[in-house]
Amino acid sequence: MKTKLLISTIFFALTVSHELTIAQGTWTQKANFGGTARYWAVGFSIGTKAYIGTGKDKDSLRSDFWEWDQSTNAWTQKANFAGKATDQAVGFSIGTKGYVGTGFDGTALKQDFWEWDQATNMWAQKTNFGGTKRDLAACFSIGTKGYIGTGAIGSPAYTQDFWQWDQATNMWTPKASFGGAARNATAFFSIGTKAYVGTGSNYPPATYYNDFWEYDTTSNAWTQKANFGGTKRTSAVGFSIGIKGYIGTGYDSSNTFKQDFYEWDQASNTWTQKANFGGMARYGAVGFSIGTKGYIGTGWNGSIYYNDFWEYCDTCSLVAVNETNIKNLISIYPNPFSTQTTLRTDNFLKNATLTVYNLHGQTVAQIKNISGQTVFFSRDNLASGLYFVRLTEENNPDGYRDIAVDKFVIIDK
Repeated sequence: MKTKLLISTIFFALTVSHELTIAQGTWTQKANFGGTARYWAVGFSIGTKAYIGTGKDKDSLRSDFWEWDQSTNAWTQKANFAGKATDQAVGFSIGTKGYVGTGFDGTALKQDFWEWDQATNMWAQKTNFGGTKRDLAACFSIGTKGYIGTGAIGSPAYTQDFWQWDQATNMWTPKASFGGAARNATAFFSIGTKAYVGTGSNYPPATYYNDFWEYDTTSNAWTQKANFGGTKRTSAVGFSIGIKGYIGTGYDSSNTFKQDFYEWDQASNTWTQKANFGGMARYGAVGFSIGTKGYIGTGWNGSIYYNDFWEYCDTCSLVAVNETNIKNLISIYPNPFSTQTTLRTDNFLKNATLTVYNLHGQTVAQIKNISGQTVFFSRDNLASGLYFVRLTEENNPDGYRDIAVDKFVIIDK
């Protein structure tokens, strides 16, 4: 069954411009993480709540664990991680359970694996991770299965192996090894039944990567995709929103902490640079998504530990049109719609044009020679999502003038 697309409110700025322009995503600072500033923490989301815990602050390794509520923008401390305080571990969620495993406890690499229950706020130890003890591994979940692979298994020693954990049986199964070179500190995320792992590093000598790989759970096979759009780097963060993946921050081969941020389109296998991360450049941060928003927080820049927490919204962009005095907005009903909607304006139109733009500012539909006050718009082959609407009218000898701008949402029933 198809699900409806949830779209955030869009704000319109009516400023002087010759083109309709759409900003490349926006960052908004949220309430600072509730614990001490740190890096190499774990993080994941369950429903509309996010979780960050463990990691290393300026004084010690940590075992505290915190919940952030998207609706209240507030942090609440939960039961401490039940394993030994650690950093460089991995975390993911399946249903209403969160999972934390592997890492480094200050003395030794770790192999233990723990489950946190959102309903009871209790930790339970599960079967140890099936591979060798390690830190700075990659992880993700797809359906009722969790996956952990790559990472550092010695000093220096790196691995490409990947393992699947089954929530129903509490058993680990080896899967196809990662398609790229052995490494640690990669960025990773999943979209549907596929997972993505890229960037990272290994030593010696210091080698940084920008290759990017897709893992298909159905075929148990890795396929190389288009290289990450930024510089080769390590310790970046990744998350996904819909069919888009995002990677940003990190530390690159020029010994620079990074703030840049990129979007990968699963459909076109292309990278697009978006608005830079809203906080300071850093590495070892935490990243995850909730609904249509992405989040990055904590991290380190070589001297400063961070506890700030930022929200990324790709659809909360500003739109500009070429008039500053537009008074009449279009009335659109129904909105959202799945097949057809009606647009009505206060102005009596003559030889007007309705243009519809996607989020990239590309024209996807147009109706010309409109007269009267009502326009019927049919979806036809447009995909579900958010679209911007611009109504213009011929104004000889000056060309066209803007009558109204607005937005509508197409959904799948």
